[in-house]
Amino acid sequence: MSAASEAVEEANAAIGAAVSTCTLPAADEAMLLDVQYELLELQDALAAGVAVPELPRLWRAARELGPVAVPRGFEVLGGLSAAAGLLKLARAMSRRAAREAPADAAVVLGRLGDVLVAIAFRAEERERSLGFVGSCAD
Repeated sequence: MSAASEAVEEANAAIGAAVSTCTLPAADEAMLLDVQYELLELQDALAAGVAVPELPRLWRAARELGPVAVPRGFEVLGGLSAAAGLLKLARAMSRRAAREAPADAAVVLGRLGDVLVAIAFRAEERERSLGFVGSCAD
């Protein structure tokens, strides 16, 4: 198995852990589960040294989420949401995979990183909107 394939596997496991927190909106969970199945296909292609397969669910997710402007350091700093933290970890793993992968896979992994950051940001914003336990609104 190639280093890129192993890094994709690790990123996919971190995405699964984020989904397992059961704190993401159902639509985001469904989108991530779709992407996870495609990452299995990408992992197999990288391990076999063949061309990257079509990954329409990942590209659709990227189009639907669009580019998201996040605060400086958001991708690596802690926050309120365990799911967001796991998605940030998955993004870092996908970036590592991209450094080891052929050019066509690196493009896909870059887009994956965009999707993960967008969903992580939404998860953080959702947590902020819920308020803190013991906080006072006045």
